[in-house]
Amino acid sequence: MAAVATDVISGAIISGIEKAHEDYRKMSGGYWVWTAAEYMLTTYIAKELSEMEGAKFVTIESNGSSSMEHAQAIAPGPKPLKARLNGRFDILLWWGKYQPRAVIEVKNQPGGPSTWYHDIERITSVLKISRETSSIKFGVFAYYYSAADGELLSGAEKVSQKFARVEDYVQKQIADRYHVYQVTSEIHDEGTEGAWGAACLIIRMM
Repeated sequence: MAAVATDVISGAIISGIEKAHEDYRKMSGGYWVWTAAEYMLTTYIAKELSEMEGAKFVTIESNGSSSMEHAQAIAPGPKPLKARLNGRFDILLWWGKYQPRAVIEVKNQPGGPSTWYHDIERITSVLKISRETSSIKFGVFAYYYSAADGELLSGAEKVSQKFARVEDYVQKQIADRYHVYQVTSEIHDEGTEGAWGAACLIIRMM
């Protein structure tokens, strides 16, 4: 069975976030998913990834160190602290041959870079470990964002600007060493309730 294409993976991630929002809204009597635990986004993304056609496995909260061993990313000496290998990856996407393919970090309603850029640093640090032998080929930063209408900008405009700011910030930090591109959902404008959307940044070594 063939490996899953990256555009299919990003599509599944976006779909998972959108379904999490819609289902939480139904089950909670109208609350948006930004009010829920981040873990809801994680589980919905993992479920959508698991339903893709093609060779793959998906795990949640995989141990960092053991994941790198499975990936054959075993380098001598101390490991980069920003990789946080003593912790767990939100989602690990595996090749069909039982080796990790991608690390996925998830964020619900990210604020300024100080609240989420550590996830980008984690992804880039993981990609650098034994890059010639590691089976991990890319990382993903997936996020949900919503906004209410304001005096100057509509909720939809705020969401659009957030998507642009996140991508621009990451590009400025790492584009000289990594290929970075962002995939976004349509912006869902709910009128007086505000607007929301889903996005994911795909990060690869050059």
